[in-house]
Amino acid sequence: MAIGAAHRSSIYQKLVPILGEEDANVMMSEFPAVEAEELVTKDFLRAELAVLRGDMGLLGSDLRTEMGLLGAGTGKLEVGLRGEMGTSESGLRAEMAAIETRLTIRLGGAIAASTAFLAALGIFT
Repeated sequence: MAIGAAHRSSIYQKLVPILGEEDANVMMSEFPAVEAEELVTKDFLRAELAVLRGDMGLLGSDLRTEMGLLGAGTGKLEVGLRGEMGTSESGLRAEMAAIETRLTIRLGGAIAASTAFLAALGIFT
């Protein structure tokens, strides 16, 4: 229990003539001036740790719930992305096939035109 300032002063004044100033100061340092300086008892520490454990348990439970929700949300996002990629992929494949067809036709036309040109020059006989 903390001792009030007036009470501390009174005790100190009575100890100085008996013990001397230095020893009176040492003796008074053993008595807390404010509650913050009090020693923690085992029972108090056990009670505080029990509260902390309870809070940690609740925090762990909340964290597991949030992680579960995050996992579910991530799974839905993955399914959505796979669907989008599938749709985009099939559209992309069709577009690439159309480009390949156009290039094949143009390349065939260019080969035919160059063959005719070379034939006209008399290179091909």
